[in-house]
Amino acid sequence: MTEVPHLPAPWDLKGRGYIVLYRFTEDEIAQDPFLSDQFRNNYSGGFGSLMVVDYQDSNAGPYQELLFIPCKFTFTGRKLQHISRIFVSTRESVVNGRRNWAIPKEQAAFHFKPLDKQEEEVRVLREGDQIFLGRFSTGGPMFPVNTLLFPYRLVQVHAQEKRAYYTSFTGHGWGRLAKVGEIRVKPEEFPVLAEKKPLLAIAVQPFAIRFPPAVIEELPSVSN
Repeated sequence: MTEVPHLPAPWDLKGRGYIVLYRFTEDEIAQDPFLSDQFRNNYSGGFGSLMVVDYQDSNAGPYQELLFIPCKFTFTGRKLQHISRIFVSTRESVVNGRRNWAIPKEQAAFHFKPLDKQEEEVRVLREGDQIFLGRFSTGGPMFPVNTLLFPYRLVQVHAQEKRAYYTSFTGHGWGRLAKVGEIRVKPEEFPVLAEKKPLLAIAVQPFAIRFPPAVIEELPSVSN
């Protein structure tokens, strides 16, 4: 297999996608099978986010992404967000996401299918098995979207290296209100969201994001 070249941070990405905000309880987070104990046991409130993204341009080339951030967690005395589950469409993004930011990316196939002028279906498959299906519709006027309103300060842990990777990405673009028509997941692969009512959904197009280099700190010990 051809070795994937290192594509160091910062990354500048442009594309379109959907951001869906949720609010989860401490009990719901405690039952999340995709979290390690060091996060599951340190719930700190805040919003959870589902993101479905079609990057048309990035340092790693075009690729698609599905990710989930459950909430905020208390980690080394700070309240931070954490990506618990993420799939992307290319090996270049998988390898460099893990290398640059310790983001636990896994590879899957993505299919974005327009259903009409306002509705779109997104399917994510792994080895031919559907792990996610989402239907989103959009409408109304456009408005500016900026991470100043919803800042994302991430911490990811590399258990083997016993290091924490801290990253704050920034972005801006234009959005419209969206509705989530349906979400279906394979529970073994992605958090179950079908019965969870979103607080807010936004279709963002276009937008631009910058992922800076991570700040890396050694950890005395890491729970698996």
